[in-house]
Amino acid sequence: MSSNPRFEIKLKERNLENIAPPPDDPLGELSDFELGIRKFCYEYDRQVSVRVSHEEHIVFLDPDICMIIEDNLPKLIAEIEKGQAIELEFAESCWIIIKLVPNGNGIKCYLREFGYSTDEKLVFLNKQQVLDELKGFLIELMDMAVNLGYIRLEDKNDFIKPAFSDSRVLV
Repeated sequence: MSSNPRFEIKLKERNLENIAPPPDDPLGELSDFELGIRKFCYEYDRQVSVRVSHEEHIVFLDPDICMIIEDNLPKLIAEIEKGQAIELEFAESCWIIIKLVPNGNGIKCYLREFGYSTDEKLVFLNKQQVLDELKGFLIELMDMAVNLGYIRLEDKNDFIKPAFSDSRVLV
């Protein structure tokens, strides 16, 4: 096992306890893609393990990951690649913020809890490993949403395009 700190984000068991009402769009303000992603995250809700080095946090597709997708995860990935800092907020399940600050070939990863605490943990990560993990997770989720009929393949390809600097879309 490698001693280098790693960033991992993995789907885990199904979450069968939805406490929120199912997503709907009574005013018709959402695109088919946006409503499809919300329905996918709600109806196929799973635990998601977010691990930074040896510290694991369990979040959920609905609402945590759904909110990050709606914050435009592909553009966030592109920002990291361009050397810009981003924040991933998991405000609903575990009350943490993960700030990723590119620094050359590395990333300074700051873990901070919501609330009154000002405690912050700093972990140095490999930039390419973080990018590969985020891109792989994005593709896995979008492929599942397509395969289960929640979104169209064309919409998936358009959505994920910004995460891939060479403009190739993985199908």
